[in-house]
Amino acid sequence: MKTSRSRLPEHNEFVASSLYFYPRIDKGFSLLAIGMILLLMGIYLIANDLPETSSYLAQIVLQGIPTVVGSILLIFGAVALASAVKGAGRKAADAIDLKVKASGLTVRGGHKIAWASIASVMGVEHVNNAKVQVLWDRADLNRTLEIYLHEPVEGQPGKFREGKPYIQVSLRHYPAVEYRALYEKIIDQFENRGIPLAFEAKPTQF
Repeated sequence: MKTSRSRLPEHNEFVASSLYFYPRIDKGFSLLAIGMILLLMGIYLIANDLPETSSYLAQIVLQGIPTVVGSILLIFGAVALASAVKGAGRKAADAIDLKVKASGLTVRGGHKIAWASIASVMGVEHVNNAKVQVLWDRADLNRTLEIYLHEPVEGQPGKFREGKPYIQVSLRHYPAVEYRALYEKIIDQFENRGIPLAFEAKPTQF
């Protein structure tokens, strides 16, 4: 039976599923395999002073390209696997990214934030306009919420920007088809409650 990546979201929650990270894991293994082949090819060409060309510069380029490209792919593959395995391994309260209730929000670790505790919200859209998009997946939601607070949340690691405590809620690897409407609904919640809201686009390669 074919494994589906889809998991229909509940009415008001983002809870990570290991299914969301399988495409990234597959891509990570593929990049590592291709990168290793190219790197070994480059090392072999350098070690054996091949191929011979009429231009010494051309020879260096032919030897260097597989070495450099292979090394880059290995880095991207390692990043993909490390991030995907970490995400797929989250369980229970640690798998919660965002839940919305009448009383407020619940974030990773089960920490609760009352609506009155929220000072402002920044909605970040991650974009990638590079010609070569090695790890980028347009099927992902690719959104992050930066929730600025009046006071730090007890039990949460202290994050501050311009003197303001904030919680960063990553919604990047949720499938966009299933979760875009829910994301927009949560944005409407902030607006309807009079919470200052701003947006920015952030270039992201990984």
